[in-house]
Order: sequence, then C-alpha cells, then structure tokens
Amino acid sequence: VLAARAAFDGWAGLPVETRAAFLDRISAGLKARMDEMGTAIAREVGMPLKLAKPVQVGTPVWNWANFARVARAFEWEEEVAGPYGKSLVVREPIGVVGCITPWNFPLAIFVGQIAAALAAGSPALAKPAEQTPLIAALTMRLMHEAGVPRAALQLLPGRGESVGAALVADARISGVIFTGSTEVAQLINRSLARRPAHWPVARLVAETGGQNAMIVDSSALPEQVVQDVLSSAFDSAGQRCSALRLLLLQEDIADHTLEMLAGGVDTLTVGDTAHPS
Repeated sequence: VLAARAAFDGWAGLPVETRAAFLDRISAGLKARMDEMGTAIAREVGMPLKLAKPVQVGTPVWNWANFARVARAFEWEEEVAGPYGKSLVVREPIGVVGCITPWNFPLAIFVGQIAAALAAGSPALAKPAEQTPLIAALTMRLMHEAGVPRAALQLLPGRGESVGAALVADARISGVIFTGSTEVAQLINRSLARRPAHWPVARLVAETGGQNAMIVDSSALPEQVVQDVLSSAFDSAGQRCSALRLLLLQEDIADHTLEMLAGGVDTLTVGDTAHPS
C-alpha cells in the first residue's frame, strides 16, 4: 500500500491520453494471447474451452478498449451552473483502490475492476480469489509488460480472511471494488464504516449475487427459449451471478416448453472441461 501511495501522484498526473494508451496496449496484448489465457482459465477454473476464450478473454479485450475510450471522452474539467453562477468542477482520482474479485470470472471481472481504477488515475491493488492465482498472475505480467508501473498495479494473492481483510482495513485505501457474495460485501461495508472519524471516507462499489428470472409468454419461439435457458442456467454449472434461477412460463405453453427443456437437458455433457465436447 505504501508503494501504491507513493506511485499515486505519478500515475494520476499522467495525461488522460497516456493512461488510455496503456489500456489500448493491454487490450492488444490480451487479444494476441487469447489461446494461452483461455487454456489457463479452463485448467484453473474448470470452465469449458468453448466458453473460456470468447467469454473470459473476449470480454476483457473489450473492457480495456472501452475504458480507454471512456477515459478519453470523459469530461475531467467541466463548467457547472450553480446558485452563484458557473463554477469549474475538476474530477480527480480518489487514491489507491483495492480490487477484490471472484473465482468464477477470474479474468473478465479481474480486468474490469483494474481497468476502471487505472483509467481514472487511481493505482490498483488487486486481490484475486484464492482459487485462481495463476490467471491473475499471467494477467498482471501482461499489464506490466504493457508499461503500467509495478507500484501503480500490484497483485496481492491470498485468502480473503487475511489479505482481503487487511486491504479493506488499511486507512490508506481510498476505495474498494468488490464482486462476490452479499454476505462478504456487507462485511466490507461494515469494516469501512468502522473507520475512525479522522480517517478519510472510503468508497465502496459492490456487485453481488441475484435471483434472476426469465419470463416467457406465448409469443416466444420455444427452441430459442430452451437454448437460452440451457445457456443461462447451466453454463459454468450455474455458478455465475447472471445464472437463471427462476423460469416463469405462460400456462398454455408450459407443458410443451418443459418437455423440450427436459430433452435439452439430456443433451448436456458432464465431464472433463478441457475436452472440446
């Protein structure tokens, strides 16, 4: 944390175009190593290769490029009308940001959080899930190879109860980005709220789980419904925040749709996810 704080002025002081160029280089590097990254994800997480490459690697490639675009387009200085006339508002980086990510999307979410912090000029301390340190380390190496200073972007592998808790409790952390369970998000929120009054207030951005429903009426194409249900509910063994939990069918199409869905479920293959089938 001390090294990240020392790197803050240098990283935050870079022109927006320079930070965006770093992000563009990372995006290009990730795209060039899509096969390597996809294979690492399949091995470490157990995700099928057909999902690991387009979902886990394709999304981060877009994320880096998108945050670079947003950084360039964002109004860092803006005149805002107030009760006493116009005033100049200058938006500045908040400080060192802790990024805590889950195992089920060890590259896509990992990259998304870091890209947001770096694009805004904040050094990032990245704490990946303890189950997926390999893909995090490979990604960190790629980002450093693209030129991001090591002090401004650091990897903190380890357990949430130790490394994650220490990161959240550190007064020098100005913000936390977290993706995971609602329970852990609430623990982080309470930890930040317990900071002494003389400590700076830390910001928390938390993305937690949900109960996702699909509502289907009689105008829907049954074949498309079955395909979407199978993909949403069973890809990644349902272990993702966007996974379908509840299917609501219009009564007069329910029996036919459920029969087709049962047949679709029977076609799913359970086994070694490194196998192309």
